[in-house]
Amino acid sequence: MNVGFLKDKAAKKILAWLAWGGLIAILGCETGVIDNFAGIKVETTFRPNLLEFDIFLLNENGRPLIQTGSILTPGTGPRSLSESKFTEHVEIYSMRNGTRNKKVYDGRFIDLRWGALGGNRRVLFAEIPHRLIEEDEQRDTRMGVIIVTLQTDKQGPFKDTLEKAQIYGRVP
Repeated sequence: MNVGFLKDKAAKKILAWLAWGGLIAILGCETGVIDNFAGIKVETTFRPNLLEFDIFLLNENGRPLIQTGSILTPGTGPRSLSESKFTEHVEIYSMRNGTRNKKVYDGRFIDLRWGALGGNRRVLFAEIPHRLIEEDEQRDTRMGVIIVTLQTDKQGPFKDTLEKAQIYGRVP
């Protein structure tokens, strides 16, 4: 039996496996890009101890992205995107006489995480405890202006502004 023939056959098998591994690695390198991601829409809910945020990822038509094979969302494998890949910035302003008054928060969200609403609509949830929002005795309403900026290292920044969102539990 020819030993050189066996070595050549084994080398071909190894090369075939290396080629498949290289292809998988190349396809996995596109991680970090969300298909059709063109903007964000932010909604808030006032709770006794914090502000809750729902951040919807939008397509170029302003419609929320849904979880399909074409959107990069949480999961396993090379087509997942961790919350840690997002950079977010939040500015909150108090209001006086119907306009922005004082910046009372300038920072990041607490506990940014993936979730789902209405079946397959993907959303990022986050919160900011009230204790982190500075009090403004000059304000004349419980409402404020919230500006949220979100980006990944490959997409964005995307910005949404909420006018007249409740940020305080009482009027001073």
